[in-house]
Amino acid sequence: MPLVSAFAFTNILSFSLIFAVLSFSLMLISILKAGKFPQGFLGFDLLITLLFLFIVLFSYFINGWGNAKSLNHTIAYLATFLLFYVSIKFTLFNISDSNKIFKNVLLLITYATIVSAVYANVEFISSNIFGVNLNDYIPRPNEDQTFYDATVLGIFYRARGFAAESGHFTFMMEQFSPLAVYFMYFSGFCKWKKIVKVIIIFLIVSSFIFAVSTASFVIIPVAIFFASVIHLRRIFAYIKRHTTKFFLTTAIVSIIVLSFNYFFSVYALIILSITEKMDSGLDYRQANIDFFFKKFFQFDITQQLIGAGPAGVLILGYDMTNAILNLYYSISFELGFLGFFLFILLLFYFIFHLATIKSRIGFFLLISIFSGMMHYYFISNFWYPWFWFVAAFGIFYCKRFFILSQKNN
Repeated sequence: MPLVSAFAFTNILSFSLIFAVLSFSLMLISILKAGKFPQGFLGFDLLITLLFLFIVLFSYFINGWGNAKSLNHTIAYLATFLLFYVSIKFTLFNISDSNKIFKNVLLLITYATIVSAVYANVEFISSNIFGVNLNDYIPRPNEDQTFYDATVLGIFYRARGFAAESGHFTFMMEQFSPLAVYFMYFSGFCKWKKIVKVIIIFLIVSSFIFAVSTASFVIIPVAIFFASVIHLRRIFAYIKRHTTKFFLTTAIVSIIVLSFNYFFSVYALIILSITEKMDSGLDYRQANIDFFFKKFFQFDITQQLIGAGPAGVLILGYDMTNAILNLYYSISFELGFLGFFLFILLLFYFIFHLATIKSRIGFFLLISIFSGMMHYYFISNFWYPWFWFVAAFGIFYCKRFFILSQKNN
C-alpha cells in the first residue's frame, strides 16, 4: 500500500491499484458463485457510497460529458470507492476466519509502517549528510513526482518515503502508525522484544520529524485529543492499572524527541517548515479557497446542488493553478451540496461506528480516522487507498467482533 508513487508502472497504474482490481474481480466472482453477500457486509455505508457515486455519474453526464479530464476524474471517484473501500470491505467480511484476518491485517499494516519509516530515515540521512538522494534511483513515472522539490527553504531535504510528496507520506503514516502501535503493545499478538519495539517507535517518530510536514505536527496531537475525549474513562482506568508502564513510555517518547532536537534541531526544522508554508504554501491554498467561494456561489441552483462536474475547474476553462487543495471544498465544487453532504455522512458513519468500539483498538482506529479527516483539509487526493482501507478494516472489526460479542452477551 505505500507504493502509490514509487515503483508505479504508469501515472495511474500502481501496485495498490493492481491489488484492488484483483480484489474487486474476486468479489464479483464470489458474489456470482455464492449468490449472496457475506454476513455483515451490507450496511448503510454502502447505500451512502452508491448514492455518492450516482451523483458523480449524474454530474458528469450533465456537466462533463465529452471532456476527457472529467471522464478521468469520474473514473477516479468510481475506482476509489469501489476498489479501495467496497471490495476491501467485502474481502474482509468474506473470509471465514475473522481472528486470522484481523491479526494478518494488523501485521501487514505494521510491516508497511516499519518499511516506510526505515526508508524515510535512511532517505533523510542519506540526502542531508551524505548528499545522496535515494529517490534518484527509484522509478516514478509521473514527471512532477520525479522532480518534486523536497527541500525546505533550500536548506535541507525532507523525507517523502514512497509517496508523491512529504505531506502525502505523513498522511499514510498517520493512518497506519496508530494501528502499528496497537499491534505491538496492546493486541497480544506481537511477541517481539521490548528493545525491538522501542527502536520501531523511534523510527516512526523520526520519520514524521524528517518529513517535516507542518500539517502532521498539528493533526496528530488533535486526533489523539479527540480520540481521548471519547475514550476518556477507559484511558484513566488504563493509566491507573498501568501507572509505571504509562510514565515509562511517556519518558521514552520524551527522550526520543529531546534527543532528536539536540542532534537535529527539530524545533528549528518545524519553524523553518512553518515559515516556508507561510511564505508560499498557505497563500497559494488560500487563493484556491478564495477561488472556490468566488465561483461556487455564482453557480445557479442546479450547479450548486450537483456541482460543476468531476474536474469542474477544468470544465469551466480554468487551469490547474486553480485546483482546490482541500478535499471538502473540492468535492463541493465538483459534486455540489449533495455530493458534499453524502461524503460527510459517510465520514460520520465511520466515526459513529468506531466510537462505539469499547476495546483498545477503537481508540487507535479513531486516531487514524480523525487524522485522515483532518489531513483531507490540506490535500484533495481522495484516490489514495490508505484512509479507505483503515475505514473498511474499522467497520469490519466493529461488526465482526464488537457488535457480535454484544449480541452473544
